[in-house]
Amino acid sequence: FWLKPFVGFSCAGCLCPRRSLRLWSMACPFAPPSNRTTCPATPHIDEIKSDIREALVNQKAFACPMAMRVAWHASGTYDQQSKTGGSDGATMRFQPEFTDDANAGLTMMIDMLKSVKDKHPGVSVADIWTLAGAASIEFTGGPKIPFAFGRTDSDNKKPAACPAHEIPENGRLPDALQGAAHLRQVFGRMGFNDREIVALSGGHTLGRCHQVRSGFDGPWTEDPLTFNNSYFKNLMNNEWQERNWDGKKQFEDKATQK
Repeated sequence: FWLKPFVGFSCAGCLCPRRSLRLWSMACPFAPPSNRTTCPATPHIDEIKSDIREALVNQKAFACPMAMRVAWHASGTYDQQSKTGGSDGATMRFQPEFTDDANAGLTMMIDMLKSVKDKHPGVSVADIWTLAGAASIEFTGGPKIPFAFGRTDSDNKKPAACPAHEIPENGRLPDALQGAAHLRQVFGRMGFNDREIVALSGGHTLGRCHQVRSGFDGPWTEDPLTFNNSYFKNLMNNEWQERNWDGKKQFEDKATQK
């Protein structure tokens, strides 16, 4: 189910994964423009994960699905040809990506994770967002995902030497109203094949749609806070019909009308 990483250099010259859902530990050679000869000190990942859990899971919220969405949307802008977009840079902090319609509602999660950055100033926002997504899968019953630090943060100056730090144009993320050809175009831009598109879609087992944000409504599974394969089971086993409502075109289970 989990995918081998697409590997590329961050602006610091550190080898790190571009695909943010499977995050392997790996060697960290340095290249220009960095003058470092050793890898940066590895932060204490368990301590950071504990602080992420404290930020996401408390008496007021259970925000793991949204954290996974932030990690995915941060990485889902990647273009393997231009080397722009992706999780390196944490460019969702800046316009126009910040107000991309596909990112509606994510400012709440970005604010929630600021407390983690405050406690660990030496860790990049890009690493914190990506680790929060990976950890959220573990927190909700999914597998423990290996992780590699090394992403860097953009300063929004769009340096020519670092395409990954340029703010990507809006429209790179999937449009839920489009079909298979659109998905192949969007995911193919990142280097994914059909099998990998299906695997990544399984992340919808967590969370739900909010009409005020996306125009769609409702969860994909009966238990949207548990990471399992219910999303795929529902697709294969349920009989689907178009929902009769005033919102965007979506489908519901014919038996339960949910």
